[in-house]
Amino acid sequence: MMRGRSGAYRVHYHRPFRRILLWLVLVPLLVVGGWILYQAGYTMGGDGESTARDEARDLQRRLSALERSHRQLLQRNARLERDQLIAEETARRVRESVGEMETRYRAMQEELTFYRSIVSPEDMESGLHIYSLDLEPVGRDGEYVYRVVLTQIRGSGTVEGTLELALVGYQGASRVELQGTDLGEGLQGSQGFGFRYFQNLEGRIRVPAGVMPRSVRVVARTEGDSPRQVEQDYAWDAALRR
Repeated sequence: MMRGRSGAYRVHYHRPFRRILLWLVLVPLLVVGGWILYQAGYTMGGDGESTARDEARDLQRRLSALERSHRQLLQRNARLERDQLIAEETARRVRESVGEMETRYRAMQEELTFYRSIVSPEDMESGLHIYSLDLEPVGRDGEYVYRVVLTQIRGSGTVEGTLELALVGYQGASRVELQGTDLGEGLQGSQGFGFRYFQNLEGRIRVPAGVMPRSVRVVARTEGDSPRQVEQDYAWDAALRR
């Protein structure tokens, strides 16, 4: 009981059990509410973390798949490049083989034509003939390789004899005819032959300095009981291989 300013007294009730009861009710409610909030937050956080982990695993799977695809593409590209190189090398070898076969075919055709001309010519008489002359310059000044082909038409035995070359040209204003040692000391301006159907003869001649060649005379002389001589003139420019 308390006395006021007017002298009246006011009565205040003191209820300690009510305050204790209030605390006993509020504290558990606060604890339970806090626990509920904690669980809700934990659950939401766990769900977010689980979602993030799932997304990370999905991205890792995609990355692994892309890496496998990349490796497969690299391997496929390497195989394609190797196959292309093999195809190019094969094509190159085929082209070379075709070129060689064409060259051989042309050579065989030339040989066949040559053989036909020396075995069964229709417009040539029997006996020894000078088929061709070729001249080819070599490294030294004025020196040439000659190649002469001799044939025997419808002959049955071996024909033997001597081949000689003579160079016809001009030295200044004078006409000259050179043969033997005049065409080079120790060179084969003349040589022997012996064959049944045909023979290739090869040698070297040297054109002296100051001489302008115009033609080459090829002379073939046979030996035996019935000697024979055949000769053929070839224009220098026509016989020369440049």
